[in-house]
Amino acid sequence: MKLSIVIPSYCAEKYLRSCLESVDQQSDTETEVIIVDCSPNNNVADICADFSFVKFIKESQRFNPGEGRNIGAKASSGEYLIFIDADVVLEENALNNIRKHAETGYKIFGAALELNTTSNDDFAAHVEHYYFNHESQSSRQITKRRNLSSAFMIVEKELFLKFNGFSDIPRMQDTELTERIGDSGIDIYFMPDVIGFQIQDSRLGKVLKKISITGNNIFFICYSHRRTMLSRFILCLLLPLMTLAKITRINIRNLRYSFSLKMLFIYTPYMYVCGIYWMLGFYRGVIKNDGVASGR
Repeated sequence: MKLSIVIPSYCAEKYLRSCLESVDQQSDTETEVIIVDCSPNNNVADICADFSFVKFIKESQRFNPGEGRNIGAKASSGEYLIFIDADVVLEENALNNIRKHAETGYKIFGAALELNTTSNDDFAAHVEHYYFNHESQSSRQITKRRNLSSAFMIVEKELFLKFNGFSDIPRMQDTELTERIGDSGIDIYFMPDVIGFQIQDSRLGKVLKKISITGNNIFFICYSHRRTMLSRFILCLLLPLMTLAKITRINIRNLRYSFSLKMLFIYTPYMYVCGIYWMLGFYRGVIKNDGVASGR
């Protein structure tokens, strides 16, 4: 079974070499890598030239990440597409485990993103990781999911094309796509034995801004169809309870799979601060009603 790894890139030279080296250590003739780059320089192209298995595609216009992934998917020849970000390093058995699950018949599934602590191990890195990923492996099982992250997502190419790939929206194309696929009745899974290590190097202020933008975007992707004033008013009234449930669920997962005293006394309480930023972003979406935000 041939696998196609698709990586969109915009000035990704800081991380890309480590990503490709992790692929090189476990790739074979049945694995191809497609880099779709829209950088204003040749730095990414120069890195790709050092890896013979990489198919490099240069786009002159800057694209949204989802569009870069669509371009790579169309140029691919594999039966399954593996979407990863340039700042993700694959665990040594990742591709073998992906192939195993694909051959078993899973059509779409997500991998576990762990924090790359060798690159950054500060407070902001852990906050971002625990808020967005919380995927530690100890005793986890294969589970169904509502949506997946395209930072490390695997999907059968035929299924991906059937749903016309990622929508051309600025952010959270992965949530929008997997919500569409899930709404059609197709099961989406999380595979804990497919592991990638992601670099989180944003300052805390930027992490909180990302969380706020996520709240804004979730409103438009999942709830903006509620057009009446009454339905939006009820949604706003319920939002604090929704936020409390969301953060509590994150904390339960973190405490179950990543328990430590720091987790209990520092990161768990701070997740509720993150929840406030998410809720305020959601309220902004309801009030401003100006669509999916392009910032990060």
